Amino acid sequence: MGAEEQQPTAVRGLRILDDIVCGVDGSRHADEVVRQAASLAGADGMLTIVAVTAVHRAVEGTQRVAALAPARARRALDRAERIAAEAGVRAVSEIDERSPVGDVLLEHAGAHGLLAIGPPSMSRIAHILVGGAATTAAHALPASLLIARRAPAHDRFGEHIMVASDGLERSDDLVDFAAGFAQEHDSSLTLLHVIHGESSHHPTRIAAQVRRVTGALGERARVRIEPGRASGLIVKTAVAERCSLIIVSSRRVGGIRALGSVSERVVHEAPCSVLVVRPEDLHAKARPVSASSAPPNGVRESADPADA
Repeated sequence: MGAEEQQPTAVRGLRILDDIVCGVDGSRHADEVVRQAASLAGADGMLTIVAVTAVHRAVEGTQRVAALAPARARRALDRAERIAAEAGVRAVSEIDERSPVGDVLLEHAGAHGLLAIGPPSMSRIAHILVGGAATTAAHALPASLLIARRAPAHDRFGEHIMVASDGLERSDDLVDFAAGFAQEHDSSLTLLHVIHGESSHHPTRIAAQVRRVTGALGERARVRIEPGRASGLIVKTAVAERCSLIIVSSRRVGGIRALGSVSERVVHEAPCSVLVVRPEDLHAKARPVSASSAPPNGVRESADPADA
C-alpha cells in the first residue's frame, strides 16, 4: 500500500476541537451550540462561552442601551455552564459589552481553535449585504467554524457525518480529518465527491481517498461520486443520508467572489450542523489546556464538572 493510500490515523487537525469559543444569546439555538461544542471538545477540552450584550448609545448623549439585556445574558451563561458541566467539560464564561456582535465574536475566535455559533437568522444575500456573523465568519475564518443546528429527530449529533471533497490535492487533508473524526466519535461517514471542472481530472486521488476512508471505517463508510453543483449536491446528500454534521473546507474568498463560495452557501442552506475547517488547522498543534490555569480577568469559570 502506497503512502498516499494509508489509513488515516490520529489527525492533528482534530486538536482544534480542544479549545472552543461559543457565542450565546439566550436563544434555543445557543443551548444547542454549547451541547455540540461540548460533544466536540470532550473531557479533555475547554469551552469559552461568550455573551455579547453590545451596549451602545442609540443617540449621542442618551442613555446606553444593550442589544442583549445583561440579565438575559447572565441567565444564558448560567444555562450554558450547566450544559457543559453535565457533559463533563470545563468552561469559562464572559459577558462582553462591546459591539457590533459579529466583530466581537470574530475577535474572540482568533484566540481559540474553533468558533461555535447558531445558524444564520437572515437570508444569505441579506447576510452578505449587512455582514451577518455566520457569513462573515465563514469568509474571514479567524478560527475554524461550527454552525450548530439540531440533529434530525432520534439521531445524536455526529452520529452520521459527511465530508465533501473536490478531489484536488488540498482535499486529502480534509478527508483524513473527517475520517479521524469519525473514528474518534464512532460515527459513520459519507464521502461525497462532486465531479465538476478540475476535479474530474483527478481520478487517482479520488480513488485513493475512497480506499483510505473505507479502510479506516469499514462498513461505517459510504461513498457517493456525483456530477453537479457542489453546494446543491452537498445539501441534497445531507438530507438523503440524514447527516447531523457536514465537514467542508474554505478558500476564504471575499468581495464579489464570495457569492460563489461553496462553504458559505452550505453554512446557509444545510439542514444540519456545518464544520468549516481552515486549511492551516488541518495541521494545527494542540493548544494546552491546564486544569490549574486561572481564567482571565472578567471571566467566570464554571464549577469543575467532576464536582457537579
